[in-house]
Amino acid sequence: MALSRGKPDQVPADAVVITEDQALQYQWKIITSWDKLGDVWSLRYTPGILSALAAATGAYVNNHYRTRLRLGAHGRLSSYLPIVAVPAIFTMLSHKFFIQRPLLLNPLAECPVCTQVRSAAFQTALGVVYPTILAPFAAFMFATRCYTYRLPSITESPREVLMLYHKFTRPIIPALSTIIVVQAFLTMYLTGKEEKQNFNLLLRMKEIEHELEARHMPPRLDY
Repeated sequence: MALSRGKPDQVPADAVVITEDQALQYQWKIITSWDKLGDVWSLRYTPGILSALAAATGAYVNNHYRTRLRLGAHGRLSSYLPIVAVPAIFTMLSHKFFIQRPLLLNPLAECPVCTQVRSAAFQTALGVVYPTILAPFAAFMFATRCYTYRLPSITESPREVLMLYHKFTRPIIPALSTIIVVQAFLTMYLTGKEEKQNFNLLLRMKEIEHELEARHMPPRLDY
């Protein structure tokens, strides 16, 4: 049945009242068991797609600095976990919690463009900016520890360290700018598809509800 949000004094006497978490589980159960994948693909796969984009960006940035500092296999796992795995995980969780949750529970509460912009902001911050800031610090630390590149002291020569950072970062600035734009627009597109497919799913559930009401079956769940 289709879910309906209502105040306590507006809930019908025969309605089944559930919590928001239960309502969210119910919505996901419908989405995952929907027989036509084309109707719900964005709701199912967008978090995974955005997570993969964040992981790919983190790997690209991490490999760039590691190559420049000749790290080879030194600290590979220790650098990949925070720069590749963590952004991918947090990108997925932030989209599920801050974008999909309110979208599924109250789809008409916010303007679609606002939701899309917020989604793009989370994606660029966690999927591009975070690994771009962390990767050079991790690479510099491992290079100092493993003696793969002669680095100036951060306490004695901070200006030289900053210049070296600028030297290493300058070649990938155009690529990073392109990645930010691509990820932002792709995230907005996917979020827009989620909004559209969720709305269409809601309409379809309402149609099914009306058909069942005509057959004198229980009408809906309220929460």
